[in-house]
Amino acid sequence: MALGDDEWMPALMARARDFDRSPFTEAAYQFGLGYPWDRPAGSYLLREGEVRPIADVDLEAFTADRHPLVTFGANGAPHRLIERFAGFAEPTDRDVLVLTGHLHGFDVGANVVPVPYGAVPAILFACPGAAVRAAVLWLTPRQVETIVFAELGYRLGRLDHARFEIDEVDVTIDAVFAFIGRTGALRLDGQPVALAAVPARGRSARAMTQEELLAALGVLAFGPGTTPRDMSRRCFEDQGSVVRALLPLTAPAALQLPADSWTPFPSA
Repeated sequence: MALGDDEWMPALMARARDFDRSPFTEAAYQFGLGYPWDRPAGSYLLREGEVRPIADVDLEAFTADRHPLVTFGANGAPHRLIERFAGFAEPTDRDVLVLTGHLHGFDVGANVVPVPYGAVPAILFACPGAAVRAAVLWLTPRQVETIVFAELGYRLGRLDHARFEIDEVDVTIDAVFAFIGRTGALRLDGQPVALAAVPARGRSARAMTQEELLAALGVLAFGPGTTPRDMSRRCFEDQGSVVRALLPLTAPAALQLPADSWTPFPSA
């Protein structure tokens, strides 16, 4: 997280070489297309591997010693949170309160390259007048550390002047923290694109599915005739070739968050 912009990509690629490679199968392909995956329509408590309603949760007590983190992608899905935290010995480090709502002034776009499991991950971009569907995770320090270590292509930052509108419950969030993409949001034909799987009010960007994104990026990187399945297979079998082919084409045109809209954490 603290690496400079010239340092993080070599570190990311070095870590990527040590990733376990999963075989490319039809099930794996469909899993990638399902990003950011199923989640409850509203707020929930994840406890003992089960999704529970929050009606009986003492919200003030539960959130008192936890840190709020906005999630707009995979980290809102119960199965992903279970994977992240299931190995912790302390029950409190396995429990997560997830409060759903809308993040105002932003939309959720696509990163400039897909990841090794064949999905194009989410990234925030500024969109005045929009309110994108998101959630706030209330995390213990150990949970925060675990998620930060996993988000290789992002920086942790405070969204300055942002407003998060929580569904139906009265919880105050003093500061809105989120993961900010290092590369910026993907632009195609000069315009940002939004993830169709993430709803938003007041959206002005073109919304694309995972299949559409893989098709567009595949043709851009490897030429006409490259199918979404071809692109996904390449991610599983040779992620390095995907990154090397795409980054010079997508990163220079990527849409960065305005510098005055967020503060890196820890700040320099």
